[in-house]
Amino acid sequence: MRLHVLRPTRQHLHRHGAPRVQPLGMRPPRWQRWSVHASVLALLATGALWLVVHFLLRAPSGDGLPHPLESWALRLHGIAAYVFIAVLGSMSAVHIVLGWRARRNRGSGASFIAAALLLALSALALYYGPESTHAPTSVLHWVIGLALLPLLWLHIVIARRRAPA
Repeated sequence: MRLHVLRPTRQHLHRHGAPRVQPLGMRPPRWQRWSVHASVLALLATGALWLVVHFLLRAPSGDGLPHPLESWALRLHGIAAYVFIAVLGSMSAVHIVLGWRARRNRGSGASFIAAALLLALSALALYYGPESTHAPTSVLHWVIGLALLPLLWLHIVIARRRAPA
């Protein structure tokens, strides 16, 4: 399925004329692909940093308090999550809609979206939920978070194998 949209091509400043019609495939533009990859890697890095600092490091003072890096890792993780949600929203306008309508890579795409939604909901539960649910929600959040990168990789690999020549 190839759709055609008006997408301006690179033109020299001295050329005049209307933009040419170029085919729009399922593959998102480079900036969107890089944004998805960068935000998922940032989430993975900051989440892994938090896990390491939380479970392996303690404050240098030795009084049992959390390490100072723990709060910074969590702040950076939250910022990366906001970026990821914004990027995912930008993907929903074209890539997700066209892919769903074309019935392409529904399983891997839906799994990735489901994981992202579960991460967002579990993050809200960690922040606003009762303390009694914090431990199991935390484990659920980091297990799904660690699975996000392999899900993205799987979606990309399947899409490349099924791409029309």
